[in-house]
Amino acid sequence: MGGVRIGIVGCGLAARIHLGRLASIDGVRVVGCADPDASSAATFAGLAPRDDAGGMIPAFIDHGAMIRELAPDAVAIFTPHITHYRPVLDALQAGCHVFIEKPISTNVQEAVDIVNVARARDRKVGVGHQFRLLPSLVLARRLLLEGAIGPVRLVTAILAQSWLATHGGAENSWRFDPKVAGGGILADSGDHLIDALLWSLQQNAVDVAAMQTRLDSGIDLVTSASIRMADGTQVVLGLSGNSPGPFFELTYFGEAGRIRVTEDRLVRELENGSVEVEPLLAPIENIDGNFVAAILDGRPLCCPADEALDTVRLLEAVARSAATGQVVRLG
Repeated sequence: MGGVRIGIVGCGLAARIHLGRLASIDGVRVVGCADPDASSAATFAGLAPRDDAGGMIPAFIDHGAMIRELAPDAVAIFTPHITHYRPVLDALQAGCHVFIEKPISTNVQEAVDIVNVARARDRKVGVGHQFRLLPSLVLARRLLLEGAIGPVRLVTAILAQSWLATHGGAENSWRFDPKVAGGGILADSGDHLIDALLWSLQQNAVDVAAMQTRLDSGIDLVTSASIRMADGTQVVLGLSGNSPGPFFELTYFGEAGRIRVTEDRLVRELENGSVEVEPLLAPIENIDGNFVAAILDGRPLCCPADEALDTVRLLEAVARSAATGQVVRLG
């Protein structure tokens, strides 16, 4: 098994979290980093493992220069959501595999472009929807597929957290654009919930009606939506960015019982009244290890770009419905 040389684009907190995981994987070398803020790039370079000569990895203010000079095997993108598109395309066109911190993009057309270029270049693009690796959700998906609670008719999907406190208030360093669909808790945390919803049900949405409470800046803080899935299952979605938390829960109501899932717990309630707390296995991998394994030995990506595109479609539809007051039909 060979190694993977990875370049990092975007040197903030998310990149530092992923750096620790990447550095622990045999055969992975972070060979350089780039950030328009030179001090952020330099700080990150100082945190990365030293090169073979004992020196710091090179730091760039331009991601294109990093890609051209270092020719990494893969590039990991941790820039603000609205700036994912350019570095992703530049990396793909240079022949690199790409990891993108979720979401893949903030609008559907950019996400479509990324998927098409990745296919044309035969490159792997993994997206950081790591909720798919939660043992509770892995088990929920399997139980639903096996028909453990019969046909699912209703799902409630709730996520609440102190988003404002976490992100430094309404005007924060994430630089959300209120004109872009999903600029706020919907794109920052809601996309985890929406991706988990689509992945666990293994189908897409067809209709959305949504409402939002927005700050004066235009950033969404509370979102509620009614969603109809392809098989007719109804979904009630709720996101709050000004609640004590965090709180994450998906509840699937079937004809023969229900399944309630949190980040670390799965409870099955059957029609005979019995309640079972299902034992969960330990996580078998993290999102970074999955991406590296996909490159080195062909393991399936946890969240490939084409599946992440479906999440962006639903995110955009929710934001558009809330903005227009109209039901939005997908597809």
